Amino acid sequence: MSLKRRREQNKIKKIALERITILLTRADAIYKTDQELALRYGQLARKIAMKARVKIPPKWRVRFCRNCKSFLYPGITARVRLKKSSTHSRLLYTCLLCNERGKRAKVIKPPSEKKT
Repeated sequence: MSLKRRREQNKIKKIALERITILLTRADAIYKTDQELALRYGQLARKIAMKARVKIPPKWRVRFCRNCKSFLYPGITARVRLKKSSTHSRLLYTCLLCNERGKRAKVIKPPSEKKT
């Protein structure tokens, strides 16, 4: 692959990531007022990612159902539970459209402050 073509592909991937982030941020903000439009933004973001062969950022990846591919919004299309264990905690997402379970996101605890 030539250097010129690789640069073009990198530009395309960079633009695709920017557009994906913009769409998903807007979908998250607008979901309470217009659910249909927010779901459409989620679909568009997935299509852009597939077309440009770019991974959706991990922050947003957990917000898609593995089964029906819909955009998950906590409280409306997804149920979110906090599962605690002795070593760490996880968020469990359940899609309310298809009842698919299993989306898990690790919760990182902030470092505790030492008292002196």
